Amino acid sequence: MRSAILVLSAILAFAITPARAQGTWLETRMIGAICSSKATPVANSDRLAKRLRLTDSQKAALKDLTNASASADASAKKSLCADKPDLSTAPGRMAFAEKMAETRLAGLKTAEPKLKAFYDSLDAKQKKAFDTGGRIGGIFNWWGKK
Repeated sequence: MRSAILVLSAILAFAITPARAQGTWLETRMIGAICSSKATPVANSDRLAKRLRLTDSQKAALKDLTNASASADASAKKSLCADKPDLSTAPGRMAFAEKMAETRLAGLKTAEPKLKAFYDSLDAKQKKAFDTGGRIGGIFNWWGKK
């Protein structure tokens, strides 16, 4: 999920940032964040398992989802970080953005069946907590929507 947000923010940054600033920003922040990320989904899945009070079979489905997500992230990192992209030109930045989007889509397609299997294993109360991030009533209640 974080990677999808990262991709979206990169695409938006391409559209509104001057060319030289784009290259500098991308080289120092974006590529560094992607290629040196040490995020561990296992810690998040442990908290999720405790919060949702998962059964053993549900924990196994969550582990499958976590493994698929980690594999997709590793594959994306390998694909995007193998060669330093040329971000000094607009076509170079566009090509990198396209490669990022394609890589993330492939990762999402890999993890989607595992997410569906995990989600289908949850009961109604667990699904509601998962959908709302564990907040009672969900995030949209902050704005008065129920």
